[in-house]
Amino acid sequence: MKESSKQAIVIYGPPGSGKGTQADLLARKYDFIHFDTGRYLESLYRNPRLRKNPKIAFEKKLFDTGKLNTPSWVLKLVTEATKKIASAGSGIVYSGSPRTIFEALGDDKNKGLFETLIKLYGKKNIQVFKIKIRFQTSAKRNSKRLVCSVCGLPILAASGLKSCAFCGGKARKRTLDDPKVIKVRLEEYENRTLPIVKEAKKLGIKVTEINGEPAPYKVHEGIVKKLGLR
Repeated sequence: MKESSKQAIVIYGPPGSGKGTQADLLARKYDFIHFDTGRYLESLYRNPRLRKNPKIAFEKKLFDTGKLNTPSWVLKLVTEATKKIASAGSGIVYSGSPRTIFEALGDDKNKGLFETLIKLYGKKNIQVFKIKIRFQTSAKRNSKRLVCSVCGLPILAASGLKSCAFCGGKARKRTLDDPKVIKVRLEEYENRTLPIVKEAKKLGIKVTEINGEPAPYKVHEGIVKKLGLR
């Protein structure tokens, strides 16, 4: 069994910290499955067949303003996806999920994602990474971010590319990266997501802090070393 198939990794960080990039790097190099909750939700909101769905319309309004989506709804989606990935014998890496205390721990009626991960992978095989960057770095990176309109992969604005190098789709700017929306996203992260790190420690889950200011490959090297991967 591959080292990666035994592990579940959660990567946290403010907008622009590179958590999605780091999750993608792990997935490509070590065969993890990267479940990007934000990208998955955005695919639902951009699906023409779901435009008239009242629940999707409601959640899209929250998403477009930078606010977190309804925790119970997101937890159900993420848990279902997680069970499928684990049953296939694959390791999993999340970029930013679970996003709220409820999604992480659940309540009397709902099993939180951490409980599900412990059951599927074992506590010793779960690690949480907290990527730290300055506010100025977050604002700068997000203001220049472009993504592919087809596959959703990031496109470096500095490269001058107008289309995706992977699939050829046109570059677009996300509503999430508007300066006003970024401010809301940062507040949501600080108030609703960051407290999960402390709760993970209480559960006995290993938490590692990583400096996200260096180049992505440097950050990646630090994560790989902490994971004990080769």
